[in-house]
Amino acid sequence: MADNKKETSLYKISSVIRVLFGTAARKYPLFFVWESVKTIVSIAQPFITIMISPLIVDEIVGGQDLKKLIFYAAVLIICEFAATMLIEKSNSVLGKYQERLECYFDVLLGKQTMELDFQLTEDKEALDQLQKAKTGMSWYSGGVYGVAEQVFMFVGNIIKMAGLATVIILHAPVLLLILAVYAVFHFALTTKINKFAVASFNKLSKFNNMFGYFSWEVVDSRYGKDIRLYNAKDIILNAWKDNTKMQIDTWKWQADKEFPYDLLLEIAVFVGSMFTYFYVALLAIGGAFGIGVFTQLIAAEGSLENTLFNLVWNVTELVKRCNYAYEYVVFMDYPAALPKGDKHIEKKDHEIEFRHVSFAYPKTDRKILDDISIKIRSGEHLSIVGLNGAGKTTFIKLLCRLYDPTEGEILVDGVNIKEYDYKEYMQQIAPVFQDFKLFAFSMGENIAFNKASNAKMSKYTDLVGLKDLVKKLDNGFNTNIFKYFDEKGIEPSGG
Repeated sequence: MADNKKETSLYKISSVIRVLFGTAARKYPLFFVWESVKTIVSIAQPFITIMISPLIVDEIVGGQDLKKLIFYAAVLIICEFAATMLIEKSNSVLGKYQERLECYFDVLLGKQTMELDFQLTEDKEALDQLQKAKTGMSWYSGGVYGVAEQVFMFVGNIIKMAGLATVIILHAPVLLLILAVYAVFHFALTTKINKFAVASFNKLSKFNNMFGYFSWEVVDSRYGKDIRLYNAKDIILNAWKDNTKMQIDTWKWQADKEFPYDLLLEIAVFVGSMFTYFYVALLAIGGAFGIGVFTQLIAAEGSLENTLFNLVWNVTELVKRCNYAYEYVVFMDYPAALPKGDKHIEKKDHEIEFRHVSFAYPKTDRKILDDISIKIRSGEHLSIVGLNGAGKTTFIKLLCRLYDPTEGEILVDGVNIKEYDYKEYMQQIAPVFQDFKLFAFSMGENIAFNKASNAKMSKYTDLVGLKDLVKKLDNGFNTNIFKYFDEKGIEPSGG
């Protein structure tokens, strides 16, 4: 039942608004104040023309009082100018908040990615979900700003629609009925169009993973040597072209599906406008109202039609954007792969025991380790020897809790390592894998991650034979690794 609940658009919308708006409000509360100001002014703006224009027209046709004409015109111009300036100011401020929010949520997404259990970084479903979260929060939904714009516009359009409907129903109630039918028709067509857009998004998620790889990874200068030595240019470019073609085919499929519905929408707009002018003109000719009310009704009908169009678009766009942004909500609440305990580790000499440990990587049946039992006591030096693929690295990964055993258990001081506080446990281990990575930070940051003094780092660099290298460097431990940010950075030997 819970799964079915999560499939509904209403659940997704409420989840996205709760998570995204709650997070954004704690960081940038004034963002919502400016959205409110913009909405209030946008509601009032069309009524300025609708209410004042008939007074001007009636004065021109009837009273012809110059002072009144000047007064009405001045009020119209000043109010329109003030409203336009307020909206422009709001857009300017909100544009700045848009950039800040995008950066802030990128940071949160990156933080969540770095805190995922390592096992999930090699899990295709988790990686696909990460890609959906990244793309869903960018150009597809517009992030917090994109969703907020739709929510506030929806509220504004509801209020605006009520006011415009009141103006029309006083003079031409039949026109309101026709507009309601048009709105239902428009909503049905737009909903259908958005379903194609969401389906296209789901298809494109796997292509976006590949696009990201080809766009960033293969143009990384670290691949330059291998591309040249092995003449890998053609295979990379061909793969990129194939992936691009699949993306274009998906977009074409979406465009072909949407085209007939877009055409019907354009026809509906044309027919609706023709009927409005014809019907209101007949009422005016028949003496139901004067020329001033006629212009007021035409203006109100145009605004109401536009508001209904926007309202339908708001609803469908809100559903679509929240469907995209919901992928971020799912990723930020992605279930842990490993259970975490809360038991503290005592400061003493420790004993490690693998007790009947077997392990197969997730979603595979082949056991890399099978019924391994061994004890490692404090102070012992252990060498694990075996052929490639025998499970030596996997043995260490299990000890580091990058994965948990499929069968059996690993004990430290007689306690299953699952029961220990995860961060505390990880602080006890200092592994160096053969495929270790250096960061484009300083040498000191790569060695100690800002957690040790230069004196302490010197002690350890002396022990591993780096004393002479460090002395040769002009900036010592502050020398950058690689040349990404500093042309004087060093390129460490891989040998």
